[in-house]
Amino acid sequence: MMIISDLPHDLESEILSRVPAKSLWELRATCKRWYALLRDPWFVEKNKKMGKAVRESMLLSNLRVSSIAGDLHGLYNNGVEPSIMVTGKLGSLEDSKDLKFSHIFHCDGLMLCYTKGNTRLLIWNPCTGETMNIEPRTRYERNDTYALGYSTSSSSGHSYKILRYWYYENDQKEWIAESEIYELSSDSWRVNLDSFTCDYTLSCEGITVKGNHYLVAENEETVFFLMKFDFTTERFVRLPLPFQSFNSENTVVALSVVKDEKLSVLHQNIYPWSNVMRIWVTNNVDEDLSWRSDFVLTVDFDKFDLPSVVNVTSFLLDEENKVAVCCDKDPDDKDKTRMYIVGEDMYKQVYKDNVEASRFNWPLVLTYVPSLVCIQKKTPRTRRRKRRRLSFKCIN
Repeated sequence: MMIISDLPHDLESEILSRVPAKSLWELRATCKRWYALLRDPWFVEKNKKMGKAVRESMLLSNLRVSSIAGDLHGLYNNGVEPSIMVTGKLGSLEDSKDLKFSHIFHCDGLMLCYTKGNTRLLIWNPCTGETMNIEPRTRYERNDTYALGYSTSSSSGHSYKILRYWYYENDQKEWIAESEIYELSSDSWRVNLDSFTCDYTLSCEGITVKGNHYLVAENEETVFFLMKFDFTTERFVRLPLPFQSFNSENTVVALSVVKDEKLSVLHQNIYPWSNVMRIWVTNNVDEDLSWRSDFVLTVDFDKFDLPSVVNVTSFLLDEENKVAVCCDKDPDDKDKTRMYIVGEDMYKQVYKDNVEASRFNWPLVLTYVPSLVCIQKKTPRTRRRKRRRLSFKCIN
């Protein structure tokens, strides 16, 4: 009887490439050849394309990361009572139990986590359990902003990078933006020697789609626009949003990823007399980003006669069923984290934390597809690396 080890190696790898990453990682100790195959960048990229996508979900709440059973993108189905089970702390982060994360960015199955007060930066693969501390070139500051993404090339595939950028006021009372980039492959920071005057402020945390980072900003006239950082060209580009708003004090804006393929944006106006949320989704996130003209999810929270104000901090859009899983903190119950499913004619709370929240609690819900991407382990440096110039421009 033929067994899998009798197969030609190319056929064997072809079969294994179609197995979900998390299941493959559990088989890594089967033999040395399989272990080496799972660490091969060529196989990892093939598995991301060919492997069956089994999505997982997690919740960042009260500076802690917990897993959520199932894929929240498919939570709502007609005839099925929706519910969410937060199953506890992720096992692969047990060694980091004392860390308190203020935010998480995800890209290609990797998580970039930074701690409360920006005292530590960590990259983590929940599938393999690998983690790596990112040492600063100088030191991390409280007003730092981060992004995780990758550049692409036909020869080497994905090259994972971290963008760190910050703002300061010069003697002329102008706000100046500066940045640097960390490359995982070389374990090094590259300093951007070019700075530019910044005429905008950030309105929400950014997200990464297909390797590039997106965030919402507003200028002095309170005009909102989308900012894209292309990790291949290493340049910022301004893009349009499907809405405009001229009262940022009563406005909530958030971004989300739709199944790793599209970008969605949430806009919510909160007034004493009105609380309406709208969500749009893109057609694509390629060179010419465009928004679907035939899709907008509009939710009027006032018509549900809710006991407390809804102030969304993060969300996931189910484009097919035209509903969204939203997350916020309950202002009338010690700011406890809550999650709910909303549609044009529905509101259902599906989760409520039983822990009193800290004032730093800004809950985040996300889904991702586990991957075998290897986190480059640091090796002792034998010589000082030469700094390279980073071209970093803002295009109006």
